[in-house]
Amino acid sequence: MPSARLDRSAFTLIELLVVIAIIAILIGLLLPAVQKVREAAARSQCQNNLKQLAVALHTYESDHGKLPPAGKGYGWCASPHTTLGVVGDANIQNMSGWVLVLPYIEQLAIYQQLNLDGPFSNLSVGCCCGYTGNTTGTLNGSAQTNGNAALMGVEIKTFQCPSDLRRLRLEPASSCYGASPTHPGAKTNYDFVTDRNLNGISSASGCNGYKRQPNTLRYMFGENSATKLTEVTDGTSNTFMIGETVHEVRNGRAPAWGYRGWVMTGVDPQSPGINFWGTGANFKQWRLDSWGYAGSLHPGGCHFAMGDASVRFVRETNSTTALLLTARMADGGNPPNLD
Repeated sequence: MPSARLDRSAFTLIELLVVIAIIAILIGLLLPAVQKVREAAARSQCQNNLKQLAVALHTYESDHGKLPPAGKGYGWCASPHTTLGVVGDANIQNMSGWVLVLPYIEQLAIYQQLNLDGPFSNLSVGCCCGYTGNTTGTLNGSAQTNGNAALMGVEIKTFQCPSDLRRLRLEPASSCYGASPTHPGAKTNYDFVTDRNLNGISSASGCNGYKRQPNTLRYMFGENSATKLTEVTDGTSNTFMIGETVHEVRNGRAPAWGYRGWVMTGVDPQSPGINFWGTGANFKQWRLDSWGYAGSLHPGGCHFAMGDASVRFVRETNSTTALLLTARMADGGNPPNLD
């Protein structure tokens, strides 16, 4: 018996085009939702990183009776300052305070390999602006020969915001920004909240500017700072402790986690506000306009860990006045309402 013949019609070109168009529309509708989910996950991980670092600072303070400094022994300080007469440290270390926190964030293995008495980068002169050398301090050895420089290139996940991993995560090996001229340094997206004009950079401040500030004007951190949480009289929940920044800046370099190269002083929330990307030819929305600025690749603002170890997302629309009041730890003003 002859088998029945089935007529099979193929898709017409118009039908194929309609299907492709529908798929394209669906992808267009789904892509923003996928991106939102991805950013929400990245923001959550970023908050967790800051929370872990903030709790580590509290534990360190409990063990040592004070918080770690933002850094020790900055070699590029102009010293002695001709007007103020202030001097830098006798021992140049260029150490970031995060080095002292490593045992509290499960990085004891790296910490035990570091030479805590020697330098963490070999920077001993300024790189511009009349800072030709430090007339007081001495670079005690070499970060390259003592082994610290090589360890400065280790990338630590806790210091990395997932939203910023598309950028270069190593500073170049150079005399100004690297751990040594042959060793790059791993960057951090999180740094201590400091006054960027009081860290041996500003000609009006000289070295150890933090120590010469009255408590009413101090942030929680600075070069050679030794803050106790009891000194944060504005309330730890009302005071910035750690701020977020990005890997790329136009003027200078982003901070490394382990050392203080040129202009790696910390994060200043109020100068000139959050997420200042520059203007005109300088504008790139993944690159902050200068060193020490606060910002992130999260839309609309960036994260801060407060003095009580809580983490807040602070919007870029907040005024510099409100940000300054929140950065100062004992100015006696009423806590501003941050968005």
